[in-house]
Amino acid sequence: MCVAAAPRRQNSRGGPGLGSAGPSRFRGGGRGSGPGPGPPAGADGPAGRPAGMRPGGEPRRLRPRLRRGGAARPAAAAAAARAAGLRPGGRCRRRAVRRVGRAAGGEEDPGPSTDVGVIAERLVRLAKPYWVEETNPAARQAQLRLAGVLALTLGTTGISVLFSYLGRDFFNYLSEKDVDGFYRQLKLYLVAIPLGIPVFVMRDFWSNQLQLDWRQWMVEQKLGDYFEGRSFYRIQSGSLVDNPDQRLTSDIDAFTSTTLSFTFTIFNAVLDLASFSSILYSVYPPLFAVLVAYSLGGTFISVQLGKPLVGLNFNQEKKEANFRYGLVRVRENAESIAFYGGESNENETLVKLLGTAVENQLDILVTSRNLGFFTSYYRYLISLLPAAVIAPLYFKGDIEFGVINQSSSAFSHILGDVSLVVYEIGALAGFSAIIDRLGEFTEVLDASNDTSANYGTRGGEAGSPAEAAEAEEVCTPERICTTALEAGASAGGATLLATHDLTLVTPDASRLLIKGLTLEVKTGEPLLVMGPSGTGKTSFLRAVAGLWNEGEGEIARVGGGSPNPAAEGAPAPGPGLLFLPQKPYMVLGSLRKQLLYPTWTEGDGAAGGEAAAPPLAAKPSDAELLAMLAEVGLGQLVERLAGTGRGPGLDTELEWSSILSLGEQQRLAFARLLLAKPRLAVLDESTSALDIDSEELLYRRLLAAGITCVSVGHRPSLAAFHTKTLNLREGGAWEVVESAVPAV
Repeated sequence: MCVAAAPRRQNSRGGPGLGSAGPSRFRGGGRGSGPGPGPPAGADGPAGRPAGMRPGGEPRRLRPRLRRGGAARPAAAAAAARAAGLRPGGRCRRRAVRRVGRAAGGEEDPGPSTDVGVIAERLVRLAKPYWVEETNPAARQAQLRLAGVLALTLGTTGISVLFSYLGRDFFNYLSEKDVDGFYRQLKLYLVAIPLGIPVFVMRDFWSNQLQLDWRQWMVEQKLGDYFEGRSFYRIQSGSLVDNPDQRLTSDIDAFTSTTLSFTFTIFNAVLDLASFSSILYSVYPPLFAVLVAYSLGGTFISVQLGKPLVGLNFNQEKKEANFRYGLVRVRENAESIAFYGGESNENETLVKLLGTAVENQLDILVTSRNLGFFTSYYRYLISLLPAAVIAPLYFKGDIEFGVINQSSSAFSHILGDVSLVVYEIGALAGFSAIIDRLGEFTEVLDASNDTSANYGTRGGEAGSPAEAAEAEEVCTPERICTTALEAGASAGGATLLATHDLTLVTPDASRLLIKGLTLEVKTGEPLLVMGPSGTGKTSFLRAVAGLWNEGEGEIARVGGGSPNPAAEGAPAPGPGLLFLPQKPYMVLGSLRKQLLYPTWTEGDGAAGGEAAAPPLAAKPSDAELLAMLAEVGLGQLVERLAGTGRGPGLDTELEWSSILSLGEQQRLAFARLLLAKPRLAVLDESTSALDIDSEELLYRRLLAAGITCVSVGHRPSLAAFHTKTLNLREGGAWEVVESAVPAV
């Protein structure tokens, strides 16, 4: 245990707090107004300001406008600000994030669109990237395969025309009772069928294979966009779109298959129309004209009747996904539900979700029924027309009997071609809904990732002076400005984390959480964050992580990686920084993978591929992993698992979040932390499920490893392992209490 010797306190007024020469009562409620005699110069930097932070007077008001320019700062102060990772003047280059749907200033989600222009634009935007080399290096191979499928489609059309003539002659010989001609034609049929069938089969096979490759490529691209800049977190926390998992799986599968299917159908229809129109027109031109007029009128009416299906199918996808998600939540939280005895509530919720899906499906059935009446009448009224028109010509002897069969076949082909919209209006409506869902998802991803290019952080400035000027022009203090400390800035007792005039508010700006927080964390000076629930402890950690940008002020911290749009340009955590949430995340895979996450993969490289910063240490061996399990109190886990016969120790793959207790999961998270050895660890009540002795063991291991930590906790026992305590109060007030060096 450490003994606090003459603790020094700093409060949100910037003046002396409890234990100092000033008044002992906390004043001002974090209002930050009025000058005060700060701590002695040299303790934390000039005039009580943390080293490397810009000199500041009164904290800025919430959401003022930032004007370009301003008074010049002293060169020494500017250099100090750069040393701490903060830009002089507190300015941080970033681009404004364009919001879509609900994310745009509270605007409502536009939902499904029935505008043909909007649907067509989204279709082109979704489909084009796979077929052009600018976005897909293998686009040439895809184009060649598509050309091959189209060539086979052309072959199937030619085979259909050939069978049309074979059928005409076959029935002519039959009507004329020409035995020799009949058997000769039958032999031709028997030869043509086995030669033609492989063309149809291989067309379908290569078409499906092309669809599968397109689906894989598109899912991989969307997954990359989904994880880039933590877009997945922005989408989830802001509820920007519903059920992104379904959009990445079934919606993309349906989009690629339906797009190719309709492409081949339209291509085949054009070929059919060109091939059989001449046949029908040569038999009786007026019949061809009637057919065209009939199909155009039917298309217009079916489009008007089928419009409601677009919105209904869009909503059906959403409601079905909500029902499946409810079932997944029951599976993932089975133990909690069982403890609560909440079976009836869960059943009621799921029945209600099912009811909304069924109700919407009934609306689809009613609309489809009304459309079905029209399409059925349309189909059957026209079916007698060819025979009724051609029969008088046969009775007069102007045509042969086989011509009736040929004209009926040609009429049927052309009718199907020109009535494609009528017959497929239901499928087209469903396809439009899928285009809407994927188009909306893509627009949200693009908006989220717009800020990932040309961010100005300490790790990289904007690409050009013009881009830098544009970035500065849109920079306002209405969002938290987060920068990464330079590689050498955190070595040898220097700053790992610094905040200046940091103010946090709730997302709706209705409540002030923290106001004007200025502090720094140096190597070997762990910080404990305490306070009542609702005072912003976890929000502070989210701001440090770049996940919370509601408020203003500046944060500089170790880390690395690419800029993070979730915090308007904040750098993502790198090997120098690791976060431990209260409930550890258990990945899918083996026990080895649990220990290596997120620093390494089970392969040879660091997690994250080429873009990820290299880890600070080599990937641990199996012996080191086993030793670390023993060090955190999980030494018997491997033997226990091996005894169950479920797998050979580290290679065991289980549902770890269900197998391990929360306390064991927290021990495992500490093992990850000790293996990764980051310079700074941020812990959000990461020992809440452990007893005091186990908590002390893990913190001693942490400090012995030379890892500086920022911890959120409620237990007074945690103070022994931290040199500073940040106490948060209601109304945004705060104070920093310093104590002696923690025992190790």
